[in-house]
Amino acid sequence: MTDRQRFEIILDPDAYKEYTKLDNTVVILVDKVLAELEIRAHEIGKPLQNKGHAKLAGCKEIKLRDAGIRIVFRITDKRVDILRIVYILAIEKRSHDSVFKAAHKRYKALKRITESSLLEFLKKQIKWKKQKK
Repeated sequence: MTDRQRFEIILDPDAYKEYTKLDNTVVILVDKVLAELEIRAHEIGKPLQNKGHAKLAGCKEIKLRDAGIRIVFRITDKRVDILRIVYILAIEKRSHDSVFKAAHKRYKALKRITESSLLEFLKKQIKWKKQKK
């Protein structure tokens, strides 16, 4: 943890699988965004709303237009040490809003977790670490 780090980045297991399937040039771009989220998650990203099939109010998205990637995330108020948690719901190509459908499904599952067990659930998820190239 660095002095500037204010948020811990945790990936949904399926978002981690999506991340590992990305091309190396795209991973570099995604890593830059995730590193920025560690510092300024509350300042960056576009807030999402409940629209049609995707009920994502309370989540945010970041578009990497040149790479054709969207990252959907949620900042939780649960604290781990001095950090707040940024939970990455999906990292996918921007075609046909599939990222919103996947994020909606994962967010629904996340919301079903009781308040008392949420912290334990988050501790078991995959923590993001910047790739060393």
